[in-house]
Amino acid sequence: MRLDLCRQKGELPKLVGHRGACDVAPENTMASFRRARQDGADIIELDVRLAGDRQVVVIHDAKVDRTTNGTGYVSDFTVAELQRLDAGAWFDARFAGERIPTLNEVLRWAKGRIDLLLELKFEPFGGFDPGLSPRVVDLLKATQTMDQVAAISYQPRALIQLKALAPGIPVGPLQPRDELLQLAVWLFQRFPLVGRIYAIQHILMRPLAFTHGWGCDIVAPNIAAVTELLVRTAHQVRAPVSCGGLFWDYPAAIRIGVDTISANNPGLIRSLYL
Repeated sequence: MRLDLCRQKGELPKLVGHRGACDVAPENTMASFRRARQDGADIIELDVRLAGDRQVVVIHDAKVDRTTNGTGYVSDFTVAELQRLDAGAWFDARFAGERIPTLNEVLRWAKGRIDLLLELKFEPFGGFDPGLSPRVVDLLKATQTMDQVAAISYQPRALIQLKALAPGIPVGPLQPRDELLQLAVWLFQRFPLVGRIYAIQHILMRPLAFTHGWGCDIVAPNIAAVTELLVRTAHQVRAPVSCGGLFWDYPAAIRIGVDTISANNPGLIRSLYL
């Protein structure tokens, strides 16, 4: 068994809670994950990285400054030190006392409850630590949650490594910003007939080519780079299109057939569009 992100005919896309429900609870905390599940998310997206003692923790930034009452790099703290920080009060006093979770905690909570989309994080941008993927796989095996997880990353080497260790886990490389692709999408959206031009088609298919070029499964571009042509072509080869991005036209995304939609407030998006 493996997590299947593909949208079946007649189905609506799966709803991904971005960092949980980060508009209504502090991101990447258990409070945020519980709220996302309560509000109808099908999948929770979370960020994982290595702490200084090589344990896997759930936090987006390389530094703790933005989302806790501490300062410094995550890699300079042990898990015990990180969990003494307050990861909730910055968001709202009601969440004072929330902690940075470990991936182990999240997996044990999610088992049998909800699927997860793990983003493997490295610093500096473009960096790579070969210790993260093996540790993630060890935790998935220990918690028996392999069939509830997919993974994405801006570092494709981490996904190749993870896939070698656990071939059943779907993985998707996050594509860096591509100005030419953005221009081709802009032209296609306004003048659909340009999609018949081979050179334009070739550019519009870059997210799919990028995924297959790294031997991965999930097409994971920014939603701004997605067209109906890309989705249709990806589905022909059974590759799900699971997008991220800050700015969404949800009706358009649903109409063109993406397999997942991402939301900072899953409850609101489910009530409006799903």
